[in-house]
Amino acid sequence: MRSDARSACRLREGGFSIVELAIVMIIIGVIVSGGLGFYTPYMQQAAKEKNGVIVGNAVKALVAFAGGYKYLPTTLVGQVRDYQDAMGTNLQYRYDTNLTSASSVCNRNSAAYTVNFAGDATKTITNVALIVWSYGYDKTNSVTEVDATKTITVPDYSSTTDDMVSWATLSELKAAVGCGSSLQILADAMPAGSVGVTYGSTVTFKPDGGIASYQWCVEFPASVRSKFTFSQSLSPQTSFGACSSATYTTSIASDGSLTMTGASALASSDQGGPYDFIVFLKDGNTSQQSTSRRFSFYVN
Repeated sequence: MRSDARSACRLREGGFSIVELAIVMIIIGVIVSGGLGFYTPYMQQAAKEKNGVIVGNAVKALVAFAGGYKYLPTTLVGQVRDYQDAMGTNLQYRYDTNLTSASSVCNRNSAAYTVNFAGDATKTITNVALIVWSYGYDKTNSVTEVDATKTITVPDYSSTTDDMVSWATLSELKAAVGCGSSLQILADAMPAGSVGVTYGSTVTFKPDGGIASYQWCVEFPASVRSKFTFSQSLSPQTSFGACSSATYTTSIASDGSLTMTGASALASSDQGGPYDFIVFLKDGNTSQQSTSRRFSFYVN
């Protein structure tokens, strides 16, 4: 009997039985699962906060890019520090395609996108140039997108909706670039003409800014206008103020310019000056821009 008791003690000293181990594993599983359930809300909140920082920094980087290059990039890769959210999902990036060509930021008066808010139908942001958002902890897209109207609807945030969204308007991009006048006329000062000879210089009026195509009108009341000719067979208006109701002439030049050259010899009756004329310019922007510039010259 003593020998059997000692054997039983040695078996007990050797470790737990399979049943006991199973019970321990079940207890550990219950503890772990309960702990994960307890910590999940904190993990979701941490991911949400991190995504807010990632998305916000991405928009700041895109605005800085536009400020340096005057247009928007077509991808986040290589342009922002993090192009994925806290869960490793690629950020979503939408942009106005009209703002991806050289100097396009300063040349536009409007942007394509509109941002609406699911929780407030009265709140709308227009002229949005770019939008960036994350799918959040659940990796589910809660942002509604209508490509036909370029409308983005931001979800009403709650504990179960954690997509983080940020955007920049065209005005913000223009401020970053430091855009001046969006449309202007560039031209050198006109040299004086000489009696008895045809005006020898070709004056080129070039559009700066705006969106092609470009349209021109000229108000040139002085009779000396007959000694000049304009490209595209433009006929100058004979009184100041006439271009306000006149039909503009569309430039066919690749750079949208208008030229003025001498047509016949200047007469002695043309001597003097200054001769003033005004050049008007409109662009092809959806929200059309217009500008004008007065020029003067003498005849010696």
